[in-house]
Amino acid sequence: MSQHFSVRASVCMALISFSSTTALAAGFQVNEHSANGLGRAMAGQAAMPENASVLATNPAAIGMFTTSQFSASVSFIDPNVDVSGQTTSSISTDAGPVIIASADASDDDIADTAIVPSFFYVRPLNDAWSVGVGGFTAYGLRSDYSDDFEALHFADTAEVKSFTLNPAVSYKVSDTLRVGFGLNLTYAEAEISSALPNSLTPVLGVPVANASVFKLEGDDIGYGWNAGIFWQLTATTNIGFSHRAETKLELDGEVSSALSADLNQAGSLDLNLAAITEIAIDQVLDAQWSIQASFVFTDWSAFQKLEANLANGEDFLIKEENFDDSWRGSLGVTYKLNDEYTLRAGYAYDDGVVTIENRSLSIPDTDRHWVTAGLTYAIDTDSSVDVAYAYINGREASINKTRGLGATGISSTMVGSQSATAHILSVQFNTQF
Repeated sequence: MSQHFSVRASVCMALISFSSTTALAAGFQVNEHSANGLGRAMAGQAAMPENASVLATNPAAIGMFTTSQFSASVSFIDPNVDVSGQTTSSISTDAGPVIIASADASDDDIADTAIVPSFFYVRPLNDAWSVGVGGFTAYGLRSDYSDDFEALHFADTAEVKSFTLNPAVSYKVSDTLRVGFGLNLTYAEAEISSALPNSLTPVLGVPVANASVFKLEGDDIGYGWNAGIFWQLTATTNIGFSHRAETKLELDGEVSSALSADLNQAGSLDLNLAAITEIAIDQVLDAQWSIQASFVFTDWSAFQKLEANLANGEDFLIKEENFDDSWRGSLGVTYKLNDEYTLRAGYAYDDGVVTIENRSLSIPDTDRHWVTAGLTYAIDTDSSVDVAYAYINGREASINKTRGLGATGISSTMVGSQSATAHILSVQFNTQF
């Protein structure tokens, strides 16, 4: 797949090239920015200032550190997304619709493995103020169907790559309360396409296989903000609250089609990255045991459709998405084995964002169960390594979609199901100085 980068993207190219993956949280949200957090299914993350990676979920919590902190992580994601079904295509006639093609529409492993990096640095300025900066991926997606998939006119390739730089500041209001604020600079690029499946190629007399029905590529830089509160309710109870505001992007690029010459022009796509709100708690039980919990709400109802804004002033509806808001609940446990090892485990339930009638082949989404485990090894008093593993099991979901094929008079229905599992391995290095 060819990549088109604007000049303004050059500073982000090295990092963003790693940051495309099938989204494993609701919609196309990505959670893999902390290995220690992943070990407990991200439970309590906004209330757990264990290392600098807490900046991504709660900027207020960076004020808990009394020395400079640096963390960097790499997550390896191995998704397995399968689609099975049947397509039936018909054409309208005076006597009614006539079936012209019916074919098996199944494809396995439509998502590639991916590597997702992140880094964070924080430092106290004085007793009241702390500052920091993080670089991570909060949204990403990639699905790519094979050339013989018989529903390519519903979806061929869908890819969203993004990388966010997040400078932040924390202020100590009192001995038990801190507030934080951050700015978000997000670079994103996207590609979405559909193509003519093999069963319809001879029907339309198209001379080449997999002729492009529609393709759009574009990129943009968007701005947003995030804020948080870190409250030490008691000596053993921490509560975190954080909010990451919606980021609005207008992805400028090129639109192309082999079937409709009128679409071959410059265009753009509005893409809203949903707002995320989290409330978290960390409860210490004794010198070794603590438990964590989080509730995360994501405002995915802001994502209703994919529509290309063409240079000639016309709008071209790619597809209705009609996402619903989603929530994610997680529980975790942390056990300090000794001075060298800390163990973690967690479970999360991730609510999907679509109903059957709105389920998309481009953005596969369903309810998910997360089971995770991890550990921290203290190299010395200043440095440590986190390792975490997560298994994600998505509920098998039904698909029932109908779409027309432009001015051809052809209408196709795809009936089937999709399933998804994934394995994630994350490694993180932390140090203070």
